[in-house]
Amino acid sequence: MKTITIRYFDVEYKPGLTCTESLVSRVLGKLSSAASNRLMPVNKQESDKYDLISDFLKVRNGAMVAGTCLRIVNSKDVPIITDDMLKQTQFTVSSINEQAKEDEKTCLDYFYFCLSDKRLIVTLDSRSGISRFEVYINWLLNTVDSGETIKFTPMVDEESLSIADIKRITIGDSYDLMMDSSSNQGETVQSKMVNLTGEVFKKLFSDTVSLRDLMDAKICSANLVIRFSKPRGMDEEDYKRKTAGTILKQLEDTNSVRFQAKGKKIAGSQVLKTEQIEVDSDDNGAVSEQSVYQTIIQKMA
Repeated sequence: MKTITIRYFDVEYKPGLTCTESLVSRVLGKLSSAASNRLMPVNKQESDKYDLISDFLKVRNGAMVAGTCLRIVNSKDVPIITDDMLKQTQFTVSSINEQAKEDEKTCLDYFYFCLSDKRLIVTLDSRSGISRFEVYINWLLNTVDSGETIKFTPMVDEESLSIADIKRITIGDSYDLMMDSSSNQGETVQSKMVNLTGEVFKKLFSDTVSLRDLMDAKICSANLVIRFSKPRGMDEEDYKRKTAGTILKQLEDTNSVRFQAKGKKIAGSQVLKTEQIEVDSDDNGAVSEQSVYQTIIQKMA
C-alpha cells in the first residue's frame, strides 16, 4: 500500500450560448480522438513542453471522467544517462546529448484526476497550482471561441475562517495586511487591506525616488480593497468556502500565508481541503492506477 494526498476543488462551469452539453460530456468528446490532437504546448514560443490527458475512464454513464494528465518534453531536452556511461570512469556532457532522440518524448511528471460538473479531485502536488489543469481544460474545449467559462477553486475544510473574521494576513516573514471588515445586512463583505507598509511600495517602485520620498513623508499612501458579495440565496457555508478558496488559489506557497482571526493563527495550507488516501502499490512502490482511479471516484460521491 502507498499513501498519496488528494486535493479538492469546486468547479464553476458556464456553458456558451450555443452549448447545451455538460462539462464532462464536452471533455469526453474531445478525448475520443488521437492523443496527438490534445497535446497542448505549455509555451507557444517554445514548443518543447506539453500537457496531455493520456488516459481516461468514462464513469457512471458519463457523469464523471477520471484520467491521467502528463507533462512531457522532447527527449532531446532531457538527455538520458545510461548504465553503460556510469560504468565508465568519466563521461562528457556531449556524450550524454548523443543519446537524445529527436522524435521521442519523456514524461516529466503526472497526476491523476476525477472530474464532474461540480467537483474536481486531483493528486497534483501541492507545490503545483491548479491553474495548470484549468488552462489545459480551457484550451482543450477552446473556451475562448465557445464563450464557456471554466474555473477550479480550492475547497476548504469545515473549520475554515469567515472572511469577516480575518484581522490580519501575513505573507512570508515580513508583509502584513491588516483587515478592516464590514458587512451590509449579511449580503456584502468588504475586506480592506489598510496597512500595506511603505517598504512594500518602495520595492515595487524602487526606481521612483520621488514616490519613496512621498511615502516616507506620509504625503501619499495606498489601500488595496477586495470586495466579496454573497449572492442572494447562496448558503452561508458555501459562500465562506468559496471566498477562502479564491484567496488561496493564486498562491504558489500556501504555507507562506498566515491568517489571524479571533486569537488563533492558521496556515493557508491548513485551510485547503486535502485528504490522504491508501492505494495499492507494487514491490517497487509504483501505485496501481486502477486503485487510484477507484479510490478518487469513490471520494467524489
